[in-house]
Amino acid sequence: MASLAPPAGLSATTIRTPLLRRTVPAMLLFGGIIAWLSYDLLLLCRFLGMGGPWLHAGWAVLTVGLFWLLTLPRRADLRAGPTVATLLVCIAVATLLMVLGGEGRILYANLDWQVRDAVLSDMVANPWPFVYPDGALLRAPIGMYLAPALVGKAWGRDAADLALLAQNAVFLGVLLGIGSTLFAGRRRQLVALALFLLFSGLDILGQIKVGHAAGLTPSAHLEGWGPSQYSSTLTLAFWVPQHALAGWLGALAILLWRERRLGLGALLMLPPLLALWSPFAAIGMLPFLGVALASEARYRRIRPADLLLPAIASAMALPALLYLAAGSGAVGLRLFPIAPAIYLSFLTIEILPFLLISMAGLKARFGGALFVTAALFLLVAPLIQIGGWIDFAMRATIPALAILIAHLADMMSGGWPASTRRKGALALLLAIGAATPLTETVRALTYPPSPLGRCSVSRAWDETFAVFPKSGYFANPLDLPGTIRPTRLAQAPDDQGRACFDRPWQRPELF
Repeated sequence: MASLAPPAGLSATTIRTPLLRRTVPAMLLFGGIIAWLSYDLLLLCRFLGMGGPWLHAGWAVLTVGLFWLLTLPRRADLRAGPTVATLLVCIAVATLLMVLGGEGRILYANLDWQVRDAVLSDMVANPWPFVYPDGALLRAPIGMYLAPALVGKAWGRDAADLALLAQNAVFLGVLLGIGSTLFAGRRRQLVALALFLLFSGLDILGQIKVGHAAGLTPSAHLEGWGPSQYSSTLTLAFWVPQHALAGWLGALAILLWRERRLGLGALLMLPPLLALWSPFAAIGMLPFLGVALASEARYRRIRPADLLLPAIASAMALPALLYLAAGSGAVGLRLFPIAPAIYLSFLTIEILPFLLISMAGLKARFGGALFVTAALFLLVAPLIQIGGWIDFAMRATIPALAILIAHLADMMSGGWPASTRRKGALALLLAIGAATPLTETVRALTYPPSPLGRCSVSRAWDETFAVFPKSGYFANPLDLPGTIRPTRLAQAPDDQGRACFDRPWQRPELF
């Protein structure tokens, strides 16, 4: 009697492995995110009126080539990755974070969503490409909105909100799933996840320092006490998910490269792909790319694919880079005016204690040049200003902060030796800093759901942010290069005289 054998390519072990225990290759997950970012770049072309079968066919070929080159040098890593169960848990955690941040219009959304909702609404309601009544073209990092807006055009604005929630939850869940593979064992993974979610500067001490302690409430936004800001993980997820997701992807790629699980080319291709989601996150990656380039050149490990990957990504991102650069001359780069004593006070409360604890692990796997680069960037960032406010310090530091968190999580989970006193000091800092994510969560659970906006981006901006320039969101169509300038522009309706919201948008206590 003939024996029964498993089909070719499958082992008996594979057949018997329960679904939830099966491994999802991390490289395929990473490649899926890259493909999604590539799709966003194609949608931008459609947003600008560029289209046709040749463009779509060319984009498909480039995306396949990008994915193939990305996985080619790391075929062995196709066997490494999170289990299905781990990935599902990570997506569930990510969904909870995004819902708490107001996505899906289920719970309260913070004030930044007044403008964010208006961007999505305008992109759903108006034919692409379009201009506002004053002739201005929407010119902003709109990568996060493109696919949800397309869903909204087919099934309505509610569907767009749900699509945005699904997109961001899966994006973050995949990042958490891949990130879990940096830590061996469930205990270490849970420690790393907890530290990531709880991480914050000591904002409550800053509030006490400036004399606001008596007026604080359980739902107050604590991070505005100083001259600059390093946002906690939950603040980033709740207020600015597009910057957070882009910055966390950049940090994850850097850590994977450090573990020799990702090639140099995969790092170099990320900034142009991420710019349409967050130019600040792309900028925040650059110092670490310098470290990676120097290291690979030193050991003569640069391959042709390491140059071809960023070349293809830059070609695909060229319309987006030209779009973002149009009319952006007013944004500028300058030193941020801050007195030395106030600057030192800010650093002491927000980041120096964490850096001092981390210095004992200079020889750890996420120490060395990565840690030094992150530390220097965090020390210098409050002195740099791009645009009308402190967005550089708040958003360009996301990759550096995430790398610091991974380094500290490695210490707390036993990845590198540290004294009990040092671990106790970090636990105390995390407990003090936890006041910030706690107040963000209390606000999400106690404030009423925010109303859906009914006005355009410009008027929504004026509801709360009128004192800040909004030039970063608009451009004259003539400022766009001819290669991407729309030839036919629809006219968005005039929304003057219409209330932006059908009921008041509750505001958190800002100190």
